[in-house]
Amino acid sequence: MSSNNGQDTSIWTASQATASRPSPADRFNIDREGPAKRALTLWALQQRFQKLNDYYDKAAAEIRASLERAPPR
Repeated sequence: MSSNNGQDTSIWTASQATASRPSPADRFNIDREGPAKRALTLWALQQRFQKLNDYYDKAAAEIRASLERAPPR
């Protein structure tokens, strides 16, 4: 036991340690909506990245075509 000015602080620190850890019930409490929300977010991101990828592919093709049409110097 540790004491500080005659007061026992071991109980206080033990209660703080248990308060910072989640209870077993909290650890196994599954968020049922979480996976569906994440799946929807990932689907939206996939759609966005697909559109960007298509845009960049088209831009790169246009640049290549313009370089092929340019007269040599």
